[in-house]
Amino acid sequence: MILAFVAVGARADIAGEKTTGAPPYLNLFGVALRPNDGAILAVGSKALLMTSTDHGKIWTQATLPVRPGGELFQDADLYSIRFAPDGKTGFVVGEGGTVLRTTDGGSTWKRLDSGTTKSLFKLAVLDEKTALAVGNDGIIIRTDDGGDHWKTIKSPKDIVLFDITFTDKNTGWIAAEFSTVLNTTDGGQTWNLVTGGNTADFTIGPYFTINFVDPQHAVVGGLAGEMATSDDGGKTWKPSKLPDQVGAYAFAVDTNNKKMWVAGTGGRTFSEPEGGQWQEASRATFNDITDIAFSGNAGVMVGLNGTILLTDNAGEKWQAVQ
Repeated sequence: MILAFVAVGARADIAGEKTTGAPPYLNLFGVALRPNDGAILAVGSKALLMTSTDHGKIWTQATLPVRPGGELFQDADLYSIRFAPDGKTGFVVGEGGTVLRTTDGGSTWKRLDSGTTKSLFKLAVLDEKTALAVGNDGIIIRTDDGGDHWKTIKSPKDIVLFDITFTDKNTGWIAAEFSTVLNTTDGGQTWNLVTGGNTADFTIGPYFTINFVDPQHAVVGGLAGEMATSDDGGKTWKPSKLPDQVGAYAFAVDTNNKKMWVAGTGGRTFSEPEGGQWQEASRATFNDITDIAFSGNAGVMVGLNGTILLTDNAGEKWQAVQ
């Protein structure tokens, strides 16, 4: 694999190898469908970037420049990738405070100074200028100048923050340890505790993922099928469960078909039509699923051991990429 690596502040042209799938000895943790053209970009172990522009037939496998030096130095795990609505501006976050940015849809990437060495697990990109990331020890970072500068935001709880989502440019939500949900109404500049946060009780499981079907209806998920739902815009949360004790690691909304998808341990996947019950989809893998993305009827899931699952019929059938 031939790659160019440069110092922070410079840009790296990413050259990769053509392949038919991800290496099974590496994990994938984050995936995005690029706005406008639906190209798939996934990130994972050892600075891995997988890209497909033909819905998974051919992939380019590359290594992102997470540290100065050659390819052997690019050993940071990458956990999340998200794009702005313009389809050109995108960010990747990961281990040790890693942040990278693209302004050309993922052809080139620039390593940024995030101001933290704490691992960052999930991203929310509001537009080409505004993005937030969350992670270990209550870390929240925010940029309003396209990533050139990042500000650390105070969290109400110094706990692991696993997921972040926004329903509009002002209103956002975080899922965290100890069945915790945080909320912002000013674009992520300040955050408040909504529910959970009892750090003295270690029997309380984490919330790994949170998403909104619409501004009023939301779901948050954690270990062993434990969930909570809200039908009042996140003001109150009611305990809920999946049909089985499946850890929920990722939610995604299929807006075309008005369905919520959840996936997690052992490749178990469930969908819920609007106002309906959770129904299990046919299992296409036994590896844990870590992230999901939808655009129209096209969907993609990624997970451990190089797992990539694709659908082009709104999830009626998922096909594993070999």
